[in-house]
Amino acid sequence: MVRASGLTRAAARVAAGVILGTAAFLAARYPSLPELLPVHFKPNGIPNGWQYKTIPRVMMPVFVQLALASTLGGIGALLLSRRDRRVDPDAADVKAATTAAEAVVLMALIWVAFQGYAAASLVSMWRSGRSGLGPGYVLLEVIGLVLTGAVGVRAQARFGRPGIVRYVPEHWRLGQLYCNAGDPALFVPTRDGRRWTLNFGRPAAVALLGAILAAGVAMPLIILILALRY
Repeated sequence: MVRASGLTRAAARVAAGVILGTAAFLAARYPSLPELLPVHFKPNGIPNGWQYKTIPRVMMPVFVQLALASTLGGIGALLLSRRDRRVDPDAADVKAATTAAEAVVLMALIWVAFQGYAAASLVSMWRSGRSGLGPGYVLLEVIGLVLTGAVGVRAQARFGRPGIVRYVPEHWRLGQLYCNAGDPALFVPTRDGRRWTLNFGRPAAVALLGAILAAGVAMPLIILILALRY
């Protein structure tokens, strides 16, 4: 494994603390919540639909946090994976992997923290019996989107241009896909040296694409199923 940056490690610790704090908050508020939780409201804010209070239903924000942390954390771990133990911290591909993992973990922290606020808003809504998650919900959602974009821009700026490497035809598939099982790097320059691409000769690259697909498709589906179930 490539050593994660200090910011990555700090963000992971904070995210874990937020998840534990959210779980503790919901557990402490659970006894005081009504036995029937309002879940559907009329246009005037009066509830017209309820569900029984259950631990899985109340802990739904924690489940979302865990889904975010495990999926994005797994992507970060794949980005830092390396086939051998010889790691030059100053190598361009190592810096690219560290930068990418840092961005992913920071994004995870942003949305884990947002779910912590959502948990507090849900408790307030359930207690009051009125619709709405508070005036700060939409504002924080927009702030989260802005911060996510800022993290992406920061990472793009830190990637830099990798530089052109010697072209070996045997290492390229369809002219653009780099596939070299003998290269321990996960990130490699594109043929023109302007951007980074993945080394598809490493199984980690395929696993990384699968994890990204899971984050974009499977995870929202699982969250929806949990929401409908509980």
